[in-house]
Amino acid sequence: MAPIQSTEFDLSKCFKGEQQLVTWDIAYRALCEPETASRSEALRDFLTAKENVEILSRPWKPFAEPSPQEKSRFESKTAPISVTPTQNGHYNLDEIKEDSLWLSKEAQISEYAALQLVAQEWQSRSTVQLLSGLTEEEALSVQDAAGLANFSASTFVPNSSILTTPLAGRSTQFDTQDQRRLRIVEIYHSTCASIIRISQLLISWGAAPQLRSQTIYGNDYHTVGAGWIEELGQKIATAQAGGPATALDQCLQAVKKRCETIDGGYSWDVAESIIEAASEKWVTAQTVELLHLLHLAHVHADVVTKGFVPAATVEDWLTTFNTRGFFREFPVVTPRQEPLVPVIQLLTSLVSLSILKIDLIVNDLDSDDCKNWETSSYILNTGVVETITNLFGEARILGPSPATPPMFAWAILTWRLNNRATLEEQEREHLLESPDASRRPLPEPSAIEESAMIIGRLEGSELFDGKIPYQELAEASSAAGVMAIIDQLVDTGLSAFGTSVDQISRDRLRLSFLQLLRAALGSEVVVYSPDLIVTAYSILGGDRSFRAWAGKDTLHHADPVVSFFLEDEDVLRPLLLNEARLRYPYESTPFLKFFSVLTRGDKTVQNGLPTFVEKLTETNQLMQRLPIGFAGYALTREEENANWVELTADLPLFSSGSISSFQSQRRLLTSSSTARSEGLMTIPAGTEGIIVDDSEQPYVAVWHYQHSTLTYLVQLLSSYPSGSGRVEYTTQEPASRENAVEIVGLFADLLHSSLQSSEGVCSVELLEALSINTDGTQDTVNIVLAVFEEELLRLCQEPGNEASLELLVNCTHFLEALVLIAPSRVWPFLARSRLLEGDGNGGSLAAILIGTEMVLGRYDFLIGCIRLYDRLVTDAVDCSVARKNPSKALSRFNASNVAESGTSDKIMSTTLFTYGRTLASIYESSLSWKYTRPDHRPEINIAICDVFTKILKLAHGVDDAPQLSAKLTKLVAPIAEYITQLYLTKSESNLPTNPILASLVIGAGSDGSTLLTSSAALWKQQTESTLLLASTLVRVALLLNKSWTHLEQQLFKATPLLARLYATSDRWKSPVVRLLETLVRGAVRVTESQESNGSADQQEPPSLLGHLGPRTAKNFLSVLSELDEPLRIVDIQTDVWNLLSAVVTCKQQWFSLYLLTGNTPKESLRTKSNSAAVSGHKALLTWAIESVSNMSLPTSSTASLSWPLYTAMLEFITSAQNNWSWAMGDLRKHKNLIHKLLEFLSWMTRQLKNPRSNAEILQRSYQNQFASLACEVLAMYLHSSRQFGDVTPLKDVVPALAYLEDNALQLPAYNVSLHGNLRQNLERQFPGVTLANFKRTALYPESFGRSFFYDVELAEQLLDFDSRWAGPREGTGFVNEVEKANYNLGLVESQVQLLQSWKLLALELSHFVGKDERLVQVIIGVVRRSMKANAESNLPEELFGQLNVLRADLSFGLLKKLVEAKIHTAEARQLLAPVWNAIRASTPDFDNAFCSDAVHYYRSQLRILYLALQPHLIEQTEQNGEADFRSSFRGTMPASHKTLETSSSTLLLEILSDTIAKGFRSLATQLHADPSTVSPSDFALLTAILQRIIAIPEMAKWQTQAALLFANSSIIRYATSLFSWSDRLTVSHNGVADPVYGELALLFLLSLSAIQALAETMAVEGVLSQINTANLMNYYRRSNGMGPFDSPARLHSIWTKGILPLCLNLLLSVGPPIAAEISSFLNQFPEQLGRASSAINSSASSRSAAKKITLSVASETHSLALISAVLETVRKQGPKLGIQANEVALLDWDKENVKEDIESWLSRKSALRERVVAIDEREVEMLGRKKGEVNELEDRVLAELEDAGKCLGLGNGKSEAK
Repeated sequence: MAPIQSTEFDLSKCFKGEQQLVTWDIAYRALCEPETASRSEALRDFLTAKENVEILSRPWKPFAEPSPQEKSRFESKTAPISVTPTQNGHYNLDEIKEDSLWLSKEAQISEYAALQLVAQEWQSRSTVQLLSGLTEEEALSVQDAAGLANFSASTFVPNSSILTTPLAGRSTQFDTQDQRRLRIVEIYHSTCASIIRISQLLISWGAAPQLRSQTIYGNDYHTVGAGWIEELGQKIATAQAGGPATALDQCLQAVKKRCETIDGGYSWDVAESIIEAASEKWVTAQTVELLHLLHLAHVHADVVTKGFVPAATVEDWLTTFNTRGFFREFPVVTPRQEPLVPVIQLLTSLVSLSILKIDLIVNDLDSDDCKNWETSSYILNTGVVETITNLFGEARILGPSPATPPMFAWAILTWRLNNRATLEEQEREHLLESPDASRRPLPEPSAIEESAMIIGRLEGSELFDGKIPYQELAEASSAAGVMAIIDQLVDTGLSAFGTSVDQISRDRLRLSFLQLLRAALGSEVVVYSPDLIVTAYSILGGDRSFRAWAGKDTLHHADPVVSFFLEDEDVLRPLLLNEARLRYPYESTPFLKFFSVLTRGDKTVQNGLPTFVEKLTETNQLMQRLPIGFAGYALTREEENANWVELTADLPLFSSGSISSFQSQRRLLTSSSTARSEGLMTIPAGTEGIIVDDSEQPYVAVWHYQHSTLTYLVQLLSSYPSGSGRVEYTTQEPASRENAVEIVGLFADLLHSSLQSSEGVCSVELLEALSINTDGTQDTVNIVLAVFEEELLRLCQEPGNEASLELLVNCTHFLEALVLIAPSRVWPFLARSRLLEGDGNGGSLAAILIGTEMVLGRYDFLIGCIRLYDRLVTDAVDCSVARKNPSKALSRFNASNVAESGTSDKIMSTTLFTYGRTLASIYESSLSWKYTRPDHRPEINIAICDVFTKILKLAHGVDDAPQLSAKLTKLVAPIAEYITQLYLTKSESNLPTNPILASLVIGAGSDGSTLLTSSAALWKQQTESTLLLASTLVRVALLLNKSWTHLEQQLFKATPLLARLYATSDRWKSPVVRLLETLVRGAVRVTESQESNGSADQQEPPSLLGHLGPRTAKNFLSVLSELDEPLRIVDIQTDVWNLLSAVVTCKQQWFSLYLLTGNTPKESLRTKSNSAAVSGHKALLTWAIESVSNMSLPTSSTASLSWPLYTAMLEFITSAQNNWSWAMGDLRKHKNLIHKLLEFLSWMTRQLKNPRSNAEILQRSYQNQFASLACEVLAMYLHSSRQFGDVTPLKDVVPALAYLEDNALQLPAYNVSLHGNLRQNLERQFPGVTLANFKRTALYPESFGRSFFYDVELAEQLLDFDSRWAGPREGTGFVNEVEKANYNLGLVESQVQLLQSWKLLALELSHFVGKDERLVQVIIGVVRRSMKANAESNLPEELFGQLNVLRADLSFGLLKKLVEAKIHTAEARQLLAPVWNAIRASTPDFDNAFCSDAVHYYRSQLRILYLALQPHLIEQTEQNGEADFRSSFRGTMPASHKTLETSSSTLLLEILSDTIAKGFRSLATQLHADPSTVSPSDFALLTAILQRIIAIPEMAKWQTQAALLFANSSIIRYATSLFSWSDRLTVSHNGVADPVYGELALLFLLSLSAIQALAETMAVEGVLSQINTANLMNYYRRSNGMGPFDSPARLHSIWTKGILPLCLNLLLSVGPPIAAEISSFLNQFPEQLGRASSAINSSASSRSAAKKITLSVASETHSLALISAVLETVRKQGPKLGIQANEVALLDWDKENVKEDIESWLSRKSALRERVVAIDEREVEMLGRKKGEVNELEDRVLAELEDAGKCLGLGNGKSEAK
């Protein structure tokens, strides 16, 4: 994110890509998505900037005129000092200045404003070019992917030219002056229109608070997301109203100007080639501006102006409208004007109505407030009244027109005025006639009388055909069909203002027309009639069609228009609603329709019922035509002469079975008793009523009969199904289909209304009133289900029956509610219904779709069925836990449990599967259908995409169980698997993927219309739903590890569409970017599958840019580089950075190069390496580095920073460095970045130590994540510095590590008790549910927060039936605990990431350990803390075991570096204790350490222990005699120890006991039991540790204890036993059985023998004789023995490295007493000794078979020489030493011969060097290392021979021994 920009326009920054201008178009598009808008600080800054508020305050003339001041501003902005002319040609300053001056001249706007518009054109070129259409190649690619090659795009894409007009021809002209100016013209026009529209929107929204204060709106009425938007609206409204001329006058002048301009034609000076295009754009723009100006005027007149509009303003407006014929005939010259004209006509009508203020006048006349009217009011201005009356007189001639409603209003007003005047006149005359009249002055006629008089005078005018004006105007309005016109205008308004943005306009226009109806009804100008009912119905219904109202995401505030209707007790309720009620059930359709529409609009509830529904339960009147021949009544109250009658017999309303028309009274009585016994309604005898129509027999009566309307409707409906045998008594017919349609519709609306008001729980009172039981007994549900089934059959038999179809649609609405109320009634019904195909029958859904809906081109039934399916999916999953725990499920009413499904899981799952499969085939084929209602197409697609996405998320989104059927969401498993198989296959079938791609084509081809119509909103939503489904499908493919799918291939082909969608709207940026990211990450599978198949043809994944044409690719990259500038919406920016990280890590080479260099590869080749990016944009990598470098860290705890965004940027930087380090260059150049990261790490030390609240924990999680990425960058930075031998960075880095040192190695803050208790409590409370059921899968990785690890939303859906989920009060339930667990796990995750990155950094730092003192402390501290953490870890092993390993690896790496650097400080020596503590803590049983599961970890700990012992050894440069003597022991003993060192001897003895003694025993036993689990290195490691410990100086004092310890543990016996078995426990090496354990056993014994006391014990136990019995020893008795080149070679190694040194050690420790045993032991192998004698033979005769000399041979010679010399000395001094000399045999080894050979070789060293060979890898390395003139191996061989020579007496003439 760039640093916050000033809104000051800076041309230079624009050209550099540092400033993206917020244009008025961008601001308008953003405001069309209020939620997005309220998140953009940049938008707020732009709109509230002083100069922009001024522009919005005069939107009719937004730009200043040309002037010298403006010219000088222009000059200063374009002066060379401000903008440097460019060399590389990505902008041309002269061109820009020239264009600006041209625009200023043509549009008559200031030069400076023109410059801004031209700069906008320059900046928007990439976007414009991207959105201008596909190239031919792209069009073909997309057509192929979407399967559109077969039929033309126009059949399914409204207004889309994206496929039909390829770009190829146009792109070449893009840069010409003409085309450029055409774009500037367009920007100028759209800017003017956007400013007026924004002004209108803001003023509308600013009025919302004032509207909310009115009771009809309510407090929750329309909010636009942010308070500042409403405040700004109020400010602008005040500014506009407060100018010298009112806003309405200004709007009027602007309207006139636009009309005159259109009349005058196009006058701009543009080139011939573009004149046609420019004039078309111009005329469309004038029309659009006119529309917005009228809209603005309407807002002012209707909402802002409280009292009357000034008289002159009213007169001017109406005169202007009249001059223009109220725009009845609008001059349309281009198709783009067509959709605008009806809206202009609507607004003309509305402005006329609102300036007349009909509601105000009528109310004042009714309430007598008219006496307080100002004399200046237009209604009292006789001249204005006369003018208006004449205007409307003229408007009559237009016929039906926008003038008709205001004309009708004026007729009503003047009629009411006339009545009032008459009344006042009579009052005056009455005063004159009073007795004291003469004393008072004569009263003047009132102003109202004068106005009325003027109207009266016009009576004789020709204009009104000699009639009274108001009569003539009313008749003309009626003749023109005023009700039908209002109906049509309301329809236009609902569509044109079709989104939530225009909610206020939409409601106000309905209210205006309703107030007109009210005035007409109240003035008795109209009466209750079919026309009036239809119009009132459409006004009240408004935008709340059933689907819009019952949708999932609708906001359910009260509809102000319905509230106004219901609050009006004077006119509307009595004259419309009560009239309709009075006629029920004689005329029931209007009555039922009214109640349906009021149910949807009314939000005020009591007991979960809409308020007026009580009127439906308690009714006291009923109108009906009497049964034919019925005479059971008599006249009563005859004196009132009002046709009162009284029943003399019961009058049943329904009967079972028909009765003949000439019934006897007796028959009647019996039938009424049957009716009663069946519970059917009967009007009892004695009930009074009135005959209201006696014009024909049988009469129509209204009975005063107390009953429930709903019960009546239920019984009426029950007569509809054919098998019911029930009829209406009066007609002897079942209910009509029309009645059935409306009744089922009303019931559905009532249920949905109740569910909405109580959040998914239906009111018990309503269910009782509707006779709905939940126990499955006969009730209304049975009736509706029977009706549904019957109509399914009927429609299959008689396709095309529209009434049946409508009834079915209403049944689906009813079922939709029923799923929530009583699913146990729906599931069994569907399982047996004919709706779905099952067992080879049924399938009515498909039959009706094909036979009826596809023919009609309307799909309400299908959409109803898809919505029902959505509800079923939700119910199946949401209630899955409640069904298992029926006792705990809260019942939604007092009857049975709502959670029961009434059927088995198997049947539910099958139903969902069959239903879903049908919908999948519908989705596939819907492309080619005919649509008479175009909106149905997106509705179908949205509904299917949403439900499929939901199914996939439910099935794959949580729970890592491999089988879907094992999850809580198992009911959707079969359909989820079906969808997966259908779409995620490798087969080349396009059918399933076509609709997905086709929807994207539509989205990318939207026409960018100015109107926010409801249709456009649906198409947008379709695009969004499709993107989400596509993304989910690809994610599922990745999750299931499927090979690359056909769908992904097609989506890659569709990238031209995705690129354009990204540029079209902010709303789609995130979905598009997320889909692209998923595609990029998934495409890597292409290479993986090729690698696994072994094909090496194409190792690259498909290129994202490769599917775009080169020009499109460049434009898309350029648009993407803007990073959602200038609005800077954080979520979108974060998503973009995540995509970019995916690109650089997933082998998208072209794309990556662009991100890193700012140029496409072709441009990079053309430009010089040092020049800036050709596009004018910074390389995104540079942008990211600068943004992170400039980020300002919060100084107070309340200030916040957008951590996710910065983390995403830093992740991109690390990914780029890891994958493209060569392109990124040396990190050392980016000093600012490094300093910022170090500053951040220092800043972290000052933050809260232990975050407690959820918000603090969330903040810390992100900070840790950022810190971990910072560590990676610093590690790479140090690495590159090290490459150059640069250690200067250390002085900055080391001091900043405090936070990492203190925190990175701490144990993760895992709350064991929280997670443990939550798991136990949840499983106890919800049997069968585990916490793991809600664990998120990798389908949608969630960022830190309340739903990080466990899916809280899903858990809520499944568990909220139990009150304990939410808890008795906030913050107490399970939900609170799960959220806490998520925050905690997020923190833990961030700490783990921090540890991993700290490991990287620490290991990199360790390379510098010898170069910086402070660093040594840091590294030692890291090891100490790592070991401490491992020792103290009490976290669950299965979760955190790997962390111990990680810390152990880190410690090992660091210790290794410390050892290499020879760090022997006291602190280094103190590491032994924590290391040993960690080993002890993790190893409960040392006896079995090597057979436990944690053996790998144990081994790594032993390696650490080995290194930790190193600092305890003392380096000694002077080699004294003893050390010299020992050095010949073949490495058995490290250097000697003279200086005393303090060390914990107990610790060392403990290690010897537990690790060495027990470990060796454990290993030896394990080797016998299971050789595969043991490796030779285990023995080697133990031996090495043993050697290290023995070599520690302090151990000299404790040798006796050590010897005792080993003696007690029988370790010698284990070692000799291992040796004796080693011929069988071999390891195969190059086909040779290698007795490696023999060597290891002897080396171990050898190490033990270095402890003198233990060597004596060995001698006593006869270790040599034990060794001698081993089978291996027989090899040495073979002829010629075993040499280094004999197989197995190991035996020679055992001899030289094990047996001979052991003999030496025993000789050294035990002395002469063991000499005899050793000589007899060795002499048992004469062949071996013989071979050894001749091994270095140097005689010339044997040169032919020139023997190779190896280091082991030289070493063997040295050892034997030493033993031989010692034995000889013992023999010589035998008596002195107390032994018999003859007992000590001489060594059977040709000493003299060897001595000669050595002497010969030492004199011919160059010949010796030729003979030396290496026999293992170590020796090969020695060969390569030079030591003076010779290499190390030769030097060692020479040294060994020299030492052997000394032992044999060479050099001083006599034998020497030591």
